[in-house]
Amino acid sequence: MAIALIYIFNSILLIGFSYWHFLSYDQSPIRSHFWPAWLFKICSGLFLGGLFYGYYQSGDTIHFYEQASRLAQLDPVAFFEAITQGTVPSQSVRAIYFVRIVAVVKWLTHADYWLLSVYFSFASFCGATLLVDQLVRWRADLKIPAIVAFLYFPSIVFWSSGLLKESLAFAAVSVLIGCFLAWQQTKKFSFGSFLLSVLALAIIVWIKYYVAAVLIPLLIYLVLYHIPFGKKWIEFSLWQRTGILTLALVLPVLGFLQWLSPNLSMSRLWLVMQENHEAYIQLAPHGAVYTLSWFDNGWDLFVNMPYLWFSGLFRPVLGEDFSFPAVLASLENLALLIGAVLALLMVAKKKKMPWTAERLATVIYVTVLAIFLSYSAPNLGTLARFKIYYAPFVVLWIVYQLQSFKLFRKD
Repeated sequence: MAIALIYIFNSILLIGFSYWHFLSYDQSPIRSHFWPAWLFKICSGLFLGGLFYGYYQSGDTIHFYEQASRLAQLDPVAFFEAITQGTVPSQSVRAIYFVRIVAVVKWLTHADYWLLSVYFSFASFCGATLLVDQLVRWRADLKIPAIVAFLYFPSIVFWSSGLLKESLAFAAVSVLIGCFLAWQQTKKFSFGSFLLSVLALAIIVWIKYYVAAVLIPLLIYLVLYHIPFGKKWIEFSLWQRTGILTLALVLPVLGFLQWLSPNLSMSRLWLVMQENHEAYIQLAPHGAVYTLSWFDNGWDLFVNMPYLWFSGLFRPVLGEDFSFPAVLASLENLALLIGAVLALLMVAKKKKMPWTAERLATVIYVTVLAIFLSYSAPNLGTLARFKIYYAPFVVLWIVYQLQSFKLFRKD
């Protein structure tokens, strides 16, 4: 009886929040996609739990839930002390913070694994819809590309759903970019947007600091790029403004990276990446991203950049791994690769693709994360999860280019 009441209470709460969120898109061009995308997201989170419980029978999502459940069983005083106590660098800090967030939600709602999965899928969905809505308001011709990339592309929706750190981090990345786009269109920053941005920034810094290390400096660059410092500044070309901002931001960015994590300091970055690379390969030698090692220093990363970039975007390729679910990922990557080739042909046919600050920042963001993560986490299964932070922007660009392809035009 108690379980039934918990499910009834949480179902009413989730449906109420969802409907309230739906009403906020009353005048939005993505309104008609809200409920289909919502259902797809919720089901994806449940399927992800089924995959780990029924097929893998272990994994992060199960460990997170078990640890959060133990915390939630404590008495209120002990629970508050447990979720507020400090951490030390030797601990898995990101996992600890995420478990505490899960524990708070569980303590408040008494939800089991499946209800918690729905809650975190919904949080991810809210971030995605906010970003898609702002993308479409910013550029109307991004409607179909944004909807496909963030609401319907299978692997992106699947791995950003359920009880995983990726659900919250994906939502946070989406919210930060969405708030920037809202500011860019109005040059105003509402109090609500400010609170959302601060919350999203905290989540990214706590849970996925290496994503923050790439995203935050680029967003600061875009904000400064669009601030009209004077008539002279407005007359500067894209590359002149970018050069000036790059020089101005070098020292602040280095300081930001040092503050973000000691692992991002110049003295430790390559060492940490190399240690992670070797650890992942030893744990999972099959399905790994092997690299050439000639110099035994940072030059190895430089030499392998094209291969790492390709691996981060299009691997596993078809025929590389026939195990489940790798074979599904390889089919999706094949479609993505074909789409990328067709998109490049469309760009070549147009003979020019004008650069903008947003396009430049997106290329840097995707390239850095694809190369960095392919080397630091060279396991194709792990990489499939981590791709959700940059793959949507690749899908966005591909679908945007293919809109002009005759096969996809109604006329």
